Amino acid sequence: MSVAYKKDEILSASRAARSFGKVLADLKEHRKRRIAIAKNNELEAVILPIEDYETMAEAMAVMEHVEIYQLVQKRKRKGSGKRTSLDTLLKEERLAV
Repeated sequence: MSVAYKKDEILSASRAARSFGKVLADLKEHRKRRIAIAKNNELEAVILPIEDYETMAEAMAVMEHVEIYQLVQKRKRKGSGKRTSLDTLLKEERLAV
């Protein structure tokens, strides 16, 4: 997935390090929505306000639950009665960690 960043949202790693307090203040006071950190002209990280990060983390958790629910429903429809270990199931669905 590719995300477009505004020019004022991208900082070099060295500049971000030198002005980290200002970066945090800009995010906290909503002057900036996010800050992308570039190193050697490659985007390496994004700094977000904590509220945005928590919202994203919650959304990911919901998506994981939806995927698990869909997997259970799929297995129910198959109805083979065959038992499968959790590890095997996760590998089959490419969810193995």
